[in-house]
Amino acid sequence: MTVPLATSYTGGSVHAYLLHGRVPTLIDAPPGGASFVAALQASLSAAGDGPLAQVIVTHAHHDHIGGSAALHAAFPAVVFRKRAPLPDAPPEWTAIDGEPMLTAGDAQLWALHTPGHAVDHTCLFDVHSGVLFGGDLAINGSTVSIPADSGGGLRQYLRSLRAVLELQPRLLLPAHGEPITQPASLLRGYLSHRMAREQQVLECLAAGLDTADRLVERLYAALAADLQGAARQTVLAHLLKLEEDGRIERTGESWHLRSA
Repeated sequence: MTVPLATSYTGGSVHAYLLHGRVPTLIDAPPGGASFVAALQASLSAAGDGPLAQVIVTHAHHDHIGGSAALHAAFPAVVFRKRAPLPDAPPEWTAIDGEPMLTAGDAQLWALHTPGHAVDHTCLFDVHSGVLFGGDLAINGSTVSIPADSGGGLRQYLRSLRAVLELQPRLLLPAHGEPITQPASLLRGYLSHRMAREQQVLECLAAGLDTADRLVERLYAALAADLQGAARQTVLAHLLKLEEDGRIERTGESWHLRSA
């Protein structure tokens, strides 16, 4: 099920996945309003399911959680699950602790903690079929932003990519864009891209480009204006990782290579 979004960063839409069966489950709760709820009810009815029983949210960004209140109003008995931190606002949330197996539809999904894009990011892996519900871990045809100012972390993201690679998923179903039929190739490409970008950041710093804004101007000169903010967050995530690695240091808004 797909909900249009007023942004080009996500390809203009977000996918929510409905799993039919014993425990009718929706993965992610996009802000689709009454039309989305109606489509969901129609799909449940056509499949002969009972009412929606469970919503599992991959992370708390608005395009993934913004429809929770509308879903709760339509399905009062539904159980809402996500990894901590839990929202303060209704509906009531049940925390995903650790990396449990969750029944969803007729499947057993392994809830893997995959931080990086968000501190609470969770992927859901069907070990039997090899299908991974990837949230915002990966996007077909694009890279993923790392929002450093709101809990994103590049080191964590790289670790999450490697952890998912070890699972050898057959198919990755992302929250944005087309299904990823060769997950290993894409994820390895992500790792290579991030390492290359890190080297570019170091080269820019050596050339005297000492702020995140100046780095964005150099590294993302051709990027659309409405994507510049996301690019800046990812550049900042690179800078913070390099600072943690002891390779650079900062004074105010300026970043410099660390003296030997």
